[in-house]
Amino acid sequence: MKPVKVAVLGAAGTGKTALTRALKQSLTPALADSNASRGAADAPGWYITEQSPLQEWLSGQTPQSLLGEQADCPGLEAVLTQQRGFDHHLLMALDIPAALAAGMADGGKQRQQMDALLRSTLVQAGLPFQVIYGLGEHRLAQALAALGKPVAESGAGRKPWVWVCDKCSDPVCEHRLLSDLLASRQD
Repeated sequence: MKPVKVAVLGAAGTGKTALTRALKQSLTPALADSNASRGAADAPGWYITEQSPLQEWLSGQTPQSLLGEQADCPGLEAVLTQQRGFDHHLLMALDIPAALAAGMADGGKQRQQMDALLRSTLVQAGLPFQVIYGLGEHRLAQALAALGKPVAESGAGRKPWVWVCDKCSDPVCEHRLLSDLLASRQD
């Protein structure tokens, strides 16, 4: 079976590495526990990377070379052909804490330029992508949802909801209460 390929894209410092690790650990918790010292390995059936061809190519370009038409950039079409081999593209949002952004030498301008460049390149190439917002568990939950993996299924989720009767946990009692509730609605 061919693995599902996921590219995690984004400007520097947006959490690509952290999300990549969290996804690998969440998709196979047992595998991640056994590989904790070496870093999480890919989950069976999944190939998750932050080192996609497009991310690497854009990182190697100078901003001046990318100001013109992207179609004129040598090598871009070959990179996009490789990038089309991915099943999912997760783009990290620029929702970093304000204190961190304020501490950047350029005020975050380079980060904004890379984000805009990634978005425009993906759109022009016709590559669908999902922008991932939030921090920590919220970010992981959103990424898992984008991959079609509910949080509860991934092992990183919540406990299932359990009916709690304020009188007891007797099924006969619960049935009687539900029957009385339904009867009162019919009246």
